[in-house]
Amino acid sequence: MKIGIIGAMEEEIQLLREDIEIISEENIGMRKYTNGILFGNQVILVYSRCGKVAAASTATTLIQHFGVELILFTGVAGGANPERKIGDIVISKRLIQHDMDASGVADIKRFEIPLLKKSYFTVDDSLLNHAIDSARHYIDNDMENDVNKALLSEFGIKIPAVVAGTVASGDQFISDGIKIKALSSQIEDLQCVEMEGAAVAQVCYEFGVKYIVFRVISDNADENALINFNRFIEKTASHFTKGIVKGMIKELG
Repeated sequence: MKIGIIGAMEEEIQLLREDIEIISEENIGMRKYTNGILFGNQVILVYSRCGKVAAASTATTLIQHFGVELILFTGVAGGANPERKIGDIVISKRLIQHDMDASGVADIKRFEIPLLKKSYFTVDDSLLNHAIDSARHYIDNDMENDVNKALLSEFGIKIPAVVAGTVASGDQFISDGIKIKALSSQIEDLQCVEMEGAAVAQVCYEFGVKYIVFRVISDNADENALINFNRFIEKTASHFTKGIVKGMIKELG
């Protein structure tokens, strides 16, 4: 199986890039696509940059140009459920674009994608279970040896939760507690907010390609989000990303 792996920020996939056995690299649309072998499987690794357009463009290239059969999108996100803590891992069960609103048009609901008549993009159950198992294995067996204990303590990370739920995407970095509460009241089982996943899910849905998004909670999408986000990205996110991707790719292989 040829797998596409996307991170919106370079730091999120840096450790994966260091481990890949590179076969070739190709620059397309201002992005570098690295084709190689990672943990025994052929992958195309790419840093998409932030936002729905950037992510959708990257996913389309992976499908049409490289012929990937599965896309993994990984990185960090802001927690939307009050129970979510920094370090928790959210696996996408469903994805929705929280900034999509064509409800001014007759018979279209808020969040619905015009013409597709869909608001939520659901993930294949088997793939979802693989992702959950991989995340739990990393937390239970590898995390404490992989991430500096002082950093885990700094962020209050003990045993991160692994949850499957709704991931909401929009072209906004949300750092407003009031806004996140409003979205949580409108979107069922909302666990986290980010800027890319649902756009990738829509592209994959339209092309008939499987997809999964998993996110590590870096902040609570409130007024302290930027402070938490920068520190967590720099010191911790890439270790979580690598560990979970490694387990998942090996299991799929």
